[in-house]
Amino acid sequence: MNIRDLINRYKTDDRVTEFTKALNSTKNPKIQLKGLVGSADAIVALSSYFLLHKPLLFVLPDREEAAYFQSDLESVLDKQVLLFPSSYRKSFDFTQVDTANVLARAEVLNELNHDSEYGKIVVSYPEAIAEKVIDRSALEKNTLEISLGAKLGIDFINEFLIDYDFDRRDFVYEPGQFSIRGGIVDIFSFSSDLPYRIEFFGDEVESIRSFEIESQLSVTDVKSLTIVPNVQAKFLTESNISILDYIDQDTQLWFKDVEFTLDIVKAGYKKAVELWKALSLDDKNKNPEWIDPKFAFSDEKLLGDHLHDFPLVEFGKQFFYKTDHRFEFETKPQPSFNKDFNLLIHNLKENEKEGIVNFIFTDSPKQIERLYAILEDIDKTAKFTPINSMLREGFVDPKIQTAFYTDHQIFDRYYKYKLKKGYQKSQAITLKDLRELKSGDYVTHIDHGIGKYAGLEKVEVNGKTQEMIRLIYADNDLLYVNINSLNRIAKYSGKESGVPKMNKLGTDAWDKLKKTTKKKVKDIARDLIKLYAIRKTQAGTAFSPDGYLQAELEASFIYEDTPDQLKATQDSKKRYGIATSDGSIGLW
Repeated sequence: MNIRDLINRYKTDDRVTEFTKALNSTKNPKIQLKGLVGSADAIVALSSYFLLHKPLLFVLPDREEAAYFQSDLESVLDKQVLLFPSSYRKSFDFTQVDTANVLARAEVLNELNHDSEYGKIVVSYPEAIAEKVIDRSALEKNTLEISLGAKLGIDFINEFLIDYDFDRRDFVYEPGQFSIRGGIVDIFSFSSDLPYRIEFFGDEVESIRSFEIESQLSVTDVKSLTIVPNVQAKFLTESNISILDYIDQDTQLWFKDVEFTLDIVKAGYKKAVELWKALSLDDKNKNPEWIDPKFAFSDEKLLGDHLHDFPLVEFGKQFFYKTDHRFEFETKPQPSFNKDFNLLIHNLKENEKEGIVNFIFTDSPKQIERLYAILEDIDKTAKFTPINSMLREGFVDPKIQTAFYTDHQIFDRYYKYKLKKGYQKSQAITLKDLRELKSGDYVTHIDHGIGKYAGLEKVEVNGKTQEMIRLIYADNDLLYVNINSLNRIAKYSGKESGVPKMNKLGTDAWDKLKKTTKKKVKDIARDLIKLYAIRKTQAGTAFSPDGYLQAELEASFIYEDTPDQLKATQDSKKRYGIATSDGSIGLW
């Protein structure tokens, strides 16, 4: 059983089939879904999506609620759902731009420009949809598509990127930057999470691949790449349009609270106008990307008029539009058990008597193990089915005789939506470190040992000019390291206060040092193995195996264990304990 099987139950449910028919019955109908609690709204919305496959735009009251709702959608779909954020750190404060959010907005606009088999799903909130965006045709006109085998020429790309305010650097490390090293062009587009490396053979594109910023190692090869400029700074003009003008006409709008959204937009627009009036002419001239709010934002009247042009579903507690299309779901919130497992068991059994099937959602197999252990000790007759997905909040739907419970509510654990994963920091030298290195600083190459950094130098390799890292070793030996091998260099971090001894290229001194170090590590490991062998031969104190109270204690920790914490716990139990014939554990 998985979450898609549960979605299929809703796809055939009378309430869902009826309101999906209503969505297609007239032009731009307004529909009210009442009685949706917890994550029932996301489940029902996706059930209708699987029936109609229309584009969806969800508008939640604020950024946090939007992120939790997005997390529910991603759990069901098992793929990324687009979040359309506000460009600013503070709502409607256009003087404080958040680069990461600008990147996310550009990514959404770019995705909406590309056709797909099924409609796109976007989640947003009032401050974000109030901001105007570049016209769709203008974005298409100012977007560069690069494909394998295309004949473009490096000079053309250089001119294009400079014209669209990309910043040329030695190395790229944030959106809006590019670098050219011989026949290699690195570009960090505003629609990508990672930069891309394009290799040319003459004027022909030979390869395109994304790469990690810090290690410079390739991630994936791609056949084409879309370069999107900074739509926030470059194209903010008087011809900007609402995001509702940008999306497809058949998009279905889902609002948690229409009136609250209009109130937020009204207050925010007023705030932006007052801020604009308070700015000096000098400030405005120095920051041409700041424009009059009447061109940068939609007010509540314009937004309200736009809402009439789309089919709209209200699914919160308050309803704005008058309509005959009202549908009752009558779902109930997940009961609060307060970590009382006798109460949980009683509830599971009562549900079974009423014909309600119990499902418990978690993305942690360990939590399911703990729950089974607790029920094993207290009452084996209580039944539930685990679902390997996470929802933000559980609910019970008596109509389809199903209880959707979440483990974090059962155990009173903290639940946080998962942020989009970025790159992991490594021990290798980073581009930031490289920019901060000065000639004469000591570095360590994993294969050649300790040397001195001597700057960057252009070197011709197989007819192509490439940027190399220049290292000086003993007797002024030189080593040139390709930027693609940046991960093999680390900044020297010896503990001694004196000057380190540099290695000489072409000798085995560095290899001998590494072998000696490895031998010492092995000696230490051997001594530890002997010590633990002696401990295992000695009699220890017997402890009973983990019971339900131990499982309950571990499961009730408010935060989920990190992978490192979980491993440390498991290793500790293995390290200090042995199973005995009676099932107890000997601990020393």
